[in-house]
Amino acid sequence: MDATGVTELNEFLVLDAVRSAGELTRPELGERLGLSQASVSRIVKRLLADDVITEYAGKTEGPGRNRAILRFNARAGAVLAVDLGGTKCHGALADLAGEILDEDYRRTFEHPEAADTLLASIASLRAAADRAGLPVRAVAVGIPALLDPDTGLAVAGPNLGWDGFDLTGVLKSALAEPFTVDNDVNLAALGQAWRGEGRGASSFVTLSLGTGIGGAVVLDGRVVRGRHNAAGEIGYLLSAPGELRRGTGGPALESRAAGPAIAARARELAAQDPSGTVLDPAGATGADVFAAAAAGDPVAAAVLDETVEYVAMAIANITAVLDPQRVILDGSVGRALEPYVPRIAELVGRSTFAAPEVVVSRLGPNATVVGAIAGALALERRSTTPAALSFAAGIPSLES
Repeated sequence: MDATGVTELNEFLVLDAVRSAGELTRPELGERLGLSQASVSRIVKRLLADDVITEYAGKTEGPGRNRAILRFNARAGAVLAVDLGGTKCHGALADLAGEILDEDYRRTFEHPEAADTLLASIASLRAAADRAGLPVRAVAVGIPALLDPDTGLAVAGPNLGWDGFDLTGVLKSALAEPFTVDNDVNLAALGQAWRGEGRGASSFVTLSLGTGIGGAVVLDGRVVRGRHNAAGEIGYLLSAPGELRRGTGGPALESRAAGPAIAARARELAAQDPSGTVLDPAGATGADVFAAAAAGDPVAAAVLDETVEYVAMAIANITAVLDPQRVILDGSVGRALEPYVPRIAELVGRSTFAAPEVVVSRLGPNATVVGAIAGALALERRSTTPAALSFAAGIPSLES
């Protein structure tokens, strides 16, 4: 390796050490990395000039000069993260430490094409970055669809009308920065691992129950993607023999435990005995069912008893195959099931060899955006990593 390459590697190592530790002194850097103080001084001088680290005088514990402290400068740049949902688009501008500086909310179909709404959100966030004087270093986008591993096209995205849509091509034409696109629940799992209920668990499953049902599987610290990037499509789990004959009836579990299914079941039972429930046989929603059950409505309670069993069966099936340490309930329905978690855990415990912990996401509806920020930061870090170091040290990629 030539001298230029050695310098580049050492510069990255110094920056990464400061970023990971939060703050370090020059002697500590030299000791950690095995670099001479002269080398550390030269590298620090360049990093200070690039404004990616800052330096301030620390307190002294004895006679002599105060020892200078080096700190990573999170405001040396920014990343953009967007959760393009089926009905809402939520974007965030974050600094290089992951602190959200600005957000953008809009309806997914404020433009005829969802991709145009995505680009409008990115443009708004970029303008906010420009006003703050922050160069955008990377972009991450979460979508309610899959990327076909063979073609790179977005597929299985009915809420966006995408089944063979070239989103990657659209973004390549519009963005100068490095970017990544991933399934929204995969990014939500990344958010859970970073700042949510996935912390401290090397193997966990995020189960997102809302308008639809999806999931993401993390085993031994890695997202499991599968041959078609479809690992974690938990909405397709079966719970009764007759479901094998559904044909094109759609995902089986989704037809029983997603928000629209809960509402439809409640309307069906309410129509059988309208006087025995507060639920409207013609217009009850999933939210109405949860509210009525909390107030003691017998029909709503019966519907949620069924829902709890379907969810518990799904978790038991997942556990039999994957043996996760934790299952995280997310999505509007998943979070609303919090009062029923003890019952779900009891049912799962009866039916599994080693039951996982069942918890509810505390990230609210922001898990995908949080994960997209983490993904964009990882991409920014990887894009500044010298190729030789990536090869030699095995710097992980977003695809792992």
